[in-house]
Amino acid sequence: MTQFSHTFTITKKDNLRYNFFLMQKKLVATSVLVFVIIAAMIGLLKYAQTQSVPVALINALIMAVAGTLVLNGINIITTVTRINKFYKQKKLTDFTVTFTTDKTGIHAASERGDSDLAWNRIVEVRETKHAFYVFITDSHANVLPKDQFSGEEQIKIFRTLLEKNVETARLKLKRA
Repeated sequence: MTQFSHTFTITKKDNLRYNFFLMQKKLVATSVLVFVIIAAMIGLLKYAQTQSVPVALINALIMAVAGTLVLNGINIITTVTRINKFYKQKKLTDFTVTFTTDKTGIHAASERGDSDLAWNRIVEVRETKHAFYVFITDSHANVLPKDQFSGEEQIKIFRTLLEKNVETARLKLKRA
């Protein structure tokens, strides 16, 4: 069996990317909901104020886009502020972790402790432009930043190991 072993340093940048990744689905759903609610409210209000339908629709769309942009802006600002606050309070710090694979699964060793994750206990693996997220629960994942792999060949080796050992239904990998 091909093995993989590499040491990663998980930084504030990686924590921010992980938080944005986790909230992505919720933020899209919330943005759509905010857009629809604002558009409907403003459109009906403007129409009730005896404005023509096209003018009411244009006003509704402008306000809905503005409201959605404000929601997303606030979300980004609060997430960055929260992560920065955690780093200042030392609740979050950069840390180093070594991931090693073998026939039984993925093993992580760091100053925070060691853990073993059997291949069949992996909930999901998601590959993004910047990282692999190996979920051990629905909301907790091991982060393997791609910019810290020693090269594209090592990324391919890790991707191949995942494809061989994790159920296809649990994998969402980028095809190289």
